Order: sequence, then C-alpha cells, then structure tokens
Amino acid sequence: MTPMVTGAAAFVIGLIGGRLLGIGVGRLLEAEDRGLRLSRRMDWLAPVVAACAAVALWRWEVVARGLVAEGVLEPEWASTARVIAHGLLGLLLAAATWVDLRQRVIPDAITIPGVLVGLAWATIWPQSLLPVAREVPRVFAEPLLEADVLGLAGPLQGPWPAWLAAAPALTGLVAALAAFAVWWTVGTCPDPSEEPRSRWAWLFGLRGLVAVAGVAVVVGGWVAGGDHWRALASALAGVIVSAGMIWLTRAGASLALGREAMGLGDVTLMAMVGAWLGWQPCVLTCFLAVFIGLAHGVVQLVVHGEAELPFGPSLCAAAAIVVVAWRPVWQQTAVFFERPLEMAAVVGAVIALTGATLWMWHRVRRFSAG
Repeated sequence: MTPMVTGAAAFVIGLIGGRLLGIGVGRLLEAEDRGLRLSRRMDWLAPVVAACAAVALWRWEVVARGLVAEGVLEPEWASTARVIAHGLLGLLLAAATWVDLRQRVIPDAITIPGVLVGLAWATIWPQSLLPVAREVPRVFAEPLLEADVLGLAGPLQGPWPAWLAAAPALTGLVAALAAFAVWWTVGTCPDPSEEPRSRWAWLFGLRGLVAVAGVAVVVGGWVAGGDHWRALASALAGVIVSAGMIWLTRAGASLALGREAMGLGDVTLMAMVGAWLGWQPCVLTCFLAVFIGLAHGVVQLVVHGEAELPFGPSLCAAAAIVVVAWRPVWQQTAVFFERPLEMAAVVGAVIALTGATLWMWHRVRRFSAG
C-alpha cells in the first residue's frame, strides 16, 4: 500500500479507537460515580485526538524511522505489527490516565485485560517488541548488523545467557507458569478490606477465566517455541520486574510514611506496560516517571492547590516517551543493561528515588496544609 493509503487507514483506525476509548472510559467513570457524565465535547474530541495521534505514530514508526531498527532495514510487516501494538498500548495508557485523573483509581478492567492481550500479542508477533540491532559475527569481515527486537537478555534472536540456553524446556515452562501465577495472585486478588460490591467484585468471579486465559497463552508460546517463546518470556519478565519495582517502592514508601503511599493500581499498570514492552524499557519508564511525577505534583499544588498526586498518569506519560524516543534512549542506556552490577544499582536507585520523592511530597503536603 502507498503511504497515503496507510496514513488514511491509520486515521480511520484512530477515530474508531478514540470513540471506543470515550465509550469505555465513560462507562468506567459511571461505574465509580453514577452521577458523573462525560461532557459532549469529549464525545468528538477523544476520537479526533486519537486519530491525530495514530497518524503521528504511524508516520514516526513507519516513515520517519520506518523499516529501520538502529539504522538497519527490517520487514514492513514488523513495523506494522509494532505500530498496531503501540497504538493499542497507547489507548490503554490514555484510558488509565483519564480515569486516574478523574477518580484517583486505575480500574482493573483496563490493566488486567491489558496484561493478557500484551502477553498474547508478544507471543503471536514477536517483532512488535521494541527494535534494536543485532551483530552477526563474520569470519572475514566486520560483524553484520541485522534488525532485531529487545528480548529478555539483549536481542531476541541473539544468544541467550548460558543458564537459559542450558535449561530443559520443561523447566522453562514451569518458570513461565510460576511467573504468571505470581502476577495472577497479586494482580487479581480481591481486596478483603473493601465492600462485597466493590470494583473487585466483578473480577472475583472472573479470576478463573483470567487464569485459564493466561495459562493458555503461556502453554501456546511454549509449544510454538523459537522467537514466540522467547518473546513471551521477555513479556513475562517485563510483567514481574516492572510490577515488582513499583510494589517494592509502594511497600517501602508506605512503611516510611506509616500509611499506604500509593495504590495497587499503579502496580498492575506497570505490569501491563511490562507485558507490552519488556523489562528494560520499564526500568527506564520508572526512572523517568519520578521526575514527571514531581513536576506534575508541583503544578497541581501551585495551579490547583491540590495536594493529592496520582502517580499513574506520570507512569503512562513516561512509558509513552520511552516508546516514542526509544532509539536515542536505548543508545544511551543499553550499556548499563549489559553490566549486572550496574543494572542492579540502577534498579535500586529507581526504587529509592521514587520512594524518596513520595516521602518528600508527603512533607510538602503537610507543610502546605499546616
């Protein structure tokens, strides 16, 4: 197809996605507060904004850096799969941001299906993960650069770490099922402190369905093998690492403040992002979100006089920035992910910095209130 045709298709898909976004968010907001309705302006504004964003995303992914991963040509279908994946993730992030800003909550109706769809998408279309270049050694010439995507430990088609390559296939399946079980236990567990008819009530009845769907995706990826299995492992690692970082931050900050510092919705939100992007981009997302959240909090306090700071929109904005600016970001940070000790220090710094920011914001709130 010509660029004009594919650009028009992106615009139409964006219109449809924006309309569905408005309808879905409207229902989620009404579920929290029956008296709340979206303005008529949002009925047409959301589709138009989504359509323009879809065209911009398409032009950036396919035209500006299109068919190119770190300066290397890649098949057109790979760019198309990535554009669609990023468009779907963008709609999910927009919905989470919209609801969190209005209701200070990130609904599980967004994040839990988002995790399942992200795992399935990565398994079916491995090339939808973020692009990197892979060096192919040659005996009598310089290494050949080929297009690839970022996997669990470097390029997806590159050599895996020895401990992964040597592991029996059944061990890998067990490890993947265990990783999914950890997310399922934490991410879908009903909150006993809430009323029976809470926002968790509908989920409690669907926990079994979520478990069956997740196990089916994991087993399907294991049976398919190859890049499909490796992409699924990368997505699962993204779920566990990204959600684990926010969970540890939440636990540490809550301990320091003597009360809950942030909701579990932020944990499930990052699990969703990790399923679509993998664990390395999510480390960068959490690092960037600290500064975005601090700037957002200052604006909230100065302009609106509000001391409450939802962290979800900052995580969503950071994830969007990492996706759009992926090539320069990865070129500057890839070296840290090749050194385990430095990487552990970076992850620890991200957790400590986020906790310190929440503690500092708590002090600012007390000062402004007193």
